[in-house]
Amino acid sequence: MFFLNQPINLSPLSLHSQLLCVKKLKMLMVITGFAFAEALVLTLGLKLRGVWLWLVIALFVLFLLPLPYLWWLVKNAKHPSFFSAAFLVRPVFAWHFNWAVFLIFIAPLIILLRGIASIFGWEQLISVMRWSVLGIVLFWGVVSIIGLAGTLRMPELKTVEIKMPGLKSKDDGLRIVQLSDIHFSWWNSKQELFRIAQKVKELKPDLLLLTGDLVDHNPDYAYTLADALEDINPRLGIYAIIGNHDVYTDADAVAKRMWSRGVKMLRGEVVNLSEQGADMFLAGIEDSGEHWTGSDPAEVNLPDIIRRIPQGFPVVLMTHRPTGFDQVKGLPVGLTLSGHTHGGQLKLPFGGPGLADLRFKHVSGLFEEDGRMLYVSSGIGTVGFPFRLNCPAEITLIVLRAPE
Repeated sequence: MFFLNQPINLSPLSLHSQLLCVKKLKMLMVITGFAFAEALVLTLGLKLRGVWLWLVIALFVLFLLPLPYLWWLVKNAKHPSFFSAAFLVRPVFAWHFNWAVFLIFIAPLIILLRGIASIFGWEQLISVMRWSVLGIVLFWGVVSIIGLAGTLRMPELKTVEIKMPGLKSKDDGLRIVQLSDIHFSWWNSKQELFRIAQKVKELKPDLLLLTGDLVDHNPDYAYTLADALEDINPRLGIYAIIGNHDVYTDADAVAKRMWSRGVKMLRGEVVNLSEQGADMFLAGIEDSGEHWTGSDPAEVNLPDIIRRIPQGFPVVLMTHRPTGFDQVKGLPVGLTLSGHTHGGQLKLPFGGPGLADLRFKHVSGLFEEDGRMLYVSSGIGTVGFPFRLNCPAEITLIVLRAPE
């Protein structure tokens, strides 16, 4: 089997991580500048007066006040309480994200129409704009509150049984729990993470697999993540791979911190699990972080990785993006586990498509092709901003069955 040596020397934040902190500080300054620009467009572009004017000013000032606290959370890898996460941190995050979208897509239209109204003296146009924007803001505000509430719910348990080619009868019923896209960071409370870990422990998995995007913004969040998983103790171990957000955070630092807590990181390696009691191989590839809206260039290495495995053994492959499934076509990989898509994170009602459907063929759930199986998890966390609508987070229990 092919292993990285477990790192034992942990240094303070790397230069990469220190630069990342500086970038986050600059980002806070940019957010503040955006807030002033957004308020300016609203007040002047829509000619707000009286109560509406002071209400807009008060709200923008109010949502700027917590930014130093958010910066402190990121810099020191701290966590808010569950109450603070639910009623302060995530609402502030959502507020600034939504208004940034407003500044990019709606503000130019307001400025254009405001100019036309001024040139031609069409005061009625400004009134129409004012009430239209108010309606949009109120509608999206309600949707955002519902989406924020969706991030606070306990992830759903999804159980699937998979017939695994080559699996011996003695390994029939082997239980794998997959967690993906945890994105543990400053908007998460420890209570949420440990609640998920307790649920996983109750499932009594033989193997726990983390399919990337473990943390965000500060690699030290990996310590808390790994500590939460410590009491689960699957007999075959806990393995993880690097996702694109781990790359943005500092892949080496994240991997070292996970290793130091006993989580084995697979970064282009294969592992023979027979020493732990299961006659099967596990393979994992780390994400390159490039082209996150499509396939990963690093996936071209998958065939070479799989060819290291002796023939005749069942193989489970971890690849962060589901596009890796296409790279092992024709190779003896019985089951591929992926994430990355978050299941769309925001889906239209009544089984409609989500955002990820725009870019990915396999978005969530179980897929079969030529006898090979792919499971794409909807993930635990969120990306962009804390929002889940018609797309709940999930914990996945996979039960392997021997062929009849």
